[in-house]
Amino acid sequence: MIKWTLDELRRNCTEPLALNETVDISSLIKSKNESIISVSPAKINGFFALDQLGVLGSFKIEIKMVLPSTRSLQPVATQLNFDINEYYVDQQTENLAAFGKNDVVIFLADGLLDLSEIICDNVLARLPLKVLTPAENAGKAVLPTGKDWQVVEEGHAASNQKSIDPRLAKLKNFFKD
Repeated sequence: MIKWTLDELRRNCTEPLALNETVDISSLIKSKNESIISVSPAKINGFFALDQLGVLGSFKIEIKMVLPSTRSLQPVATQLNFDINEYYVDQQTENLAAFGKNDVVIFLADGLLDLSEIICDNVLARLPLKVLTPAENAGKAVLPTGKDWQVVEEGHAASNQKSIDPRLAKLKNFFKD
């Protein structure tokens, strides 16, 4: 785990602190989301820089993970690649007017900057909502059905949409003269 206090960074970071690390967050991320099947170590490339507003973290994260399909619960290999640009400030910081409206500002409890927590939180925030196996994604997988129910994909019409409930069939001619 890589941790720094804000005071430590303020004293020692006259130049940006370059990061080119591989961080294993598998146990941390699984403790926060038990549905994740497996996680590879995350590759981090970027820097922390101190400025008048706080500590700016700017880095790219690459991570591979296995998630359950949202349709069949089958394991699906997924890769996430994304950039992070966040400011980290003391919890006592009151003046946020200096930050831009698009700046992400994170308040640090106890002034502790934990790289593993930063990575974990950002990965969890970027987990895809829809995870499908290659067969499900290609539309080749059979959608689950049961007695009087079936799964229908959003945006697709149900195959029996025109069928009329037999209990209501007699009402079809009710208003005809």
